[in-house]
Amino acid sequence: MEQIMNKITLIIILLISLSACSKSQEIYTSSLFGFKNRVLVNSNDARQVLDIADQYELSIPNIRKNSVAQIVFPKAIKLGLILGGNYSEGYIIKDDQVLGRVRMTGGNLGPQIGGQQYSQVMYIMTENKLKEFMDSDNFNLQGTVSYAEKGASKTTVIATQDNLKEIYTLIFNHTGYLAGITFDGVVYSVIEK
Repeated sequence: MEQIMNKITLIIILLISLSACSKSQEIYTSSLFGFKNRVLVNSNDARQVLDIADQYELSIPNIRKNSVAQIVFPKAIKLGLILGGNYSEGYIIKDDQVLGRVRMTGGNLGPQIGGQQYSQVMYIMTENKLKEFMDSDNFNLQGTVSYAEKGASKTTVIATQDNLKEIYTLIFNHTGYLAGITFDGVVYSVIEK
């Protein structure tokens, strides 16, 4: 009788575990679907963000005019609590034509807390840098300082990744709140040409 009860108990525990795993999978799938919908963008979103960037700083229209192409991430997400990460998908645009889709993924380390969504535009200033970007993944190390000023979240990039003569990066349209100082590793990948 005790063996039968042990087997029944084991079967019940296995069924509960499978049920919990199934529920965890549903939660994971639902969260992943929600996250992907949150960062889902199209080429029209990228073009709109380029136009918004032109209004962000007086020098941007001139930088855009002198650039050979732009890499536009309309909705980037960054989250962190000591360790963190960021993710976005966007487009490479040259002469108002889409050259391909790109992905930005990264991780970071440093004292930080919070999360934010933002837009990022990288103005590629040379044909060589555009070719280099189109042909391979790039790993970049940078530091960021995030803080609040008059209730608005600000992010400053301390870039060692690229010479400003080759790439100019603008981060704007912050929502949410993220504070801290981090070292970030970022990979930019061309996912579709």
